[in-house]
Amino acid sequence: MLHKILATALTTHPDRPMIESAGTWTTAAELERMVSRLASGLVAAGLEEGDRVAVLLPNSLELVACYLACFRMQFVMVPINYFYQPIQTSYALGHSGASLLICHKDRMGDLEKAGVLGSVPRVVVVGGDVDGVHRPFDSLLGSERTLPVAEPHEDTPATIMYTSGTTSRPNGVILTHGALTTGIRRYQALIHLTADDVTLIATYMFAPLALRCLLLPTLWVGGRVSLLKGFAPGVCVDALQRPPAKTVLALLPGALGQVVGHPGFPSCDFSGLRLCLSGGDHVPVRLQESFEKISGVPITVQCGSTETGPYAMNPPFGRKKLGSIGLPARGVQVVVVDDHGQDLPTGAIGEMWVSGPTVMDGYWNNSAMTRKVMKNQWIRTGDLGRFDEDGYLWFMGRIKELIYRAGCKIPPKEVETTLSKHPSVLESCVIGVPDAVWGEVAHAHVVLQPGTNASQEELRAFLESRIADYMIPAQIHFVREMPLKGPGKVDRDLLRMRAIIAPLMEQVPFFNHATDAFLRDVIPRLEVRPILAGEFLIHEGDIGDDMYFLTKGQVEVFRGIQKQRLGVLREGSFFGEVAILRDVPRIASVRALTDGEVYVLRRTGVLELSQSHPAFGQHLGQAAKGYTTAMA
Repeated sequence: MLHKILATALTTHPDRPMIESAGTWTTAAELERMVSRLASGLVAAGLEEGDRVAVLLPNSLELVACYLACFRMQFVMVPINYFYQPIQTSYALGHSGASLLICHKDRMGDLEKAGVLGSVPRVVVVGGDVDGVHRPFDSLLGSERTLPVAEPHEDTPATIMYTSGTTSRPNGVILTHGALTTGIRRYQALIHLTADDVTLIATYMFAPLALRCLLLPTLWVGGRVSLLKGFAPGVCVDALQRPPAKTVLALLPGALGQVVGHPGFPSCDFSGLRLCLSGGDHVPVRLQESFEKISGVPITVQCGSTETGPYAMNPPFGRKKLGSIGLPARGVQVVVVDDHGQDLPTGAIGEMWVSGPTVMDGYWNNSAMTRKVMKNQWIRTGDLGRFDEDGYLWFMGRIKELIYRAGCKIPPKEVETTLSKHPSVLESCVIGVPDAVWGEVAHAHVVLQPGTNASQEELRAFLESRIADYMIPAQIHFVREMPLKGPGKVDRDLLRMRAIIAPLMEQVPFFNHATDAFLRDVIPRLEVRPILAGEFLIHEGDIGDDMYFLTKGQVEVFRGIQKQRLGVLREGSFFGEVAILRDVPRIASVRALTDGEVYVLRRTGVLELSQSHPAFGQHLGQAAKGYTTAMA
């Protein structure tokens, strides 16, 4: 079980270096002492079994110790995405009911400024001097006395991992001791780790890829871990160049592409490398071919989620199919179903449902979402896929990314995969953009191969003979590089947000110069809300609380009992922000003319954005002056 995960190393080679962090190696015995002292200190601080311990740290020895100490004492570890905005961190702390936060000093400033630290009873700071108010991490390390440790039940929660939460609240995924332990055993049976392996962890351990596929399996067998604080292509290449030779590597596709494209990559030491894992998004075939050509090791593509763990994998040491996500993982059942949950035949695209002992126990404090996602022990992944005639799975995108053009479904991955076959295309990303005629149309963003050229017309002609007409992108945008959401994942939300505000650039001068930093701050504050024809969004005379981005449909603006129409707003419109700023009654009503969708930004979000982005605050101030004049 997890509380004995260091047992093999402590029995066979306790004094061998086991964890490298910040350039320093720590032996298994030293790690065991640190974990014991941390467990003792947490108990002395008053924590009891089942209490949640929130951790906001980059990859570090302290983060590893926090995981192991919590597993040992049956505290529930809550790793928070190190790149969360303060509003997201505040939500995770409050929602999880964390009794204690262990935070890196570099994040303390923005959390204090946003007033987040008041939402957790105790704060411990890692990484240097503190202000005297909060406790330093070293002081939390208690005595080395051995505490009595009870055998955890398989259903005991081990960790709550929060999902990304882009245009909605993040969900807290409960993973039990049984799910993590079974996952380690079955994953180990697939990739055959031994005590001689040296695993390079360059992805972040607040995510399941690094935790479930790298750290825990390596510690389980007594192997060694080289831990990078965070991902940067140069840092990763440097780690691959220095001894000891790394045997196992895992990166998200975008991060892997940056590493392969780094000028120092061909000179890395691949003498020990035997396994490179990638997944979490589509892994381009060209990237797989380039990596294998240079390193001599084929990429093993897998697919999984926070809720399920890895549920499909190309055989690590067997027959791989380039472009596929492989076979269902050991002990995991995968089915492809239609909208009614009925099994689909080979070749048909549908949602992949997953069942097995490694999946989540549900969402923390969200029974409604748990019921929506879990159906009779099956997890609805939200991933689209198909089986081929050999039983291999092919990832076709995510349901939330499906583009609905006049009722026809466009899987973005199918368009992207076809585009990738053009010799000039290095990378592509296809998103849905609101359209007044078709509802939605596809737009493609394309990065070209270095030294090549291609026009929009050429790429559209290339697609015409390969995919259905309705799937061909209405627009193809050429970009130098894809925006990334963290290391390795294309930021589709940002691309979609850029497309949504494109009409705003004609209406509101501020948005003509809106930065990616501003848009990234907007996205986690947005709530997606469907609207029905006839529904009121704003009532004349009410004090304004919400601000809206109209993404689908049309709304009308009118005033007075006689409903004098002032105008009709279409996709891309932005309204409601001025009354929030002024705390004055609305001077008009807004009602939906058609079914549609809005992104809602609450009052607190508007005010936070106006404070953190002065240009937005100035825009609101100018708008408020005009609003006051209009009222007069």
